[in-house]
Amino acid sequence: MKRIAVLLGEKERYSEGLRMAAGLSLLDDKVDIYLLNGDFAEAALPAAENHLDMMRAVGIGLYSNFKKDGFDFISGSDLGKNLLKYDYVFSYR
Repeated sequence: MKRIAVLLGEKERYSEGLRMAAGLSLLDDKVDIYLLNGDFAEAALPAAENHLDMMRAVGIGLYSNFKKDGFDFISGSDLGKNLLKYDYVFSYR
């Protein structure tokens, strides 16, 4: 099993990154999503929320570097330490 991190740092690409992360979880790899530096764009919110409900159900980890309901908070320094533990890191920035 591989460990995969998906970094979402550009609001316009959140839906794309969420869909990609969901697809990666189909291979029984451990996938975690990190929402960085801002909340969902208002226009993308309904689609993003639908993806997040499914991701929670299949065990994808959800983290953010700001307070966000449904996401575990992670500081910048802890984020850097955590990323060293992954086999692959994908960045949507």
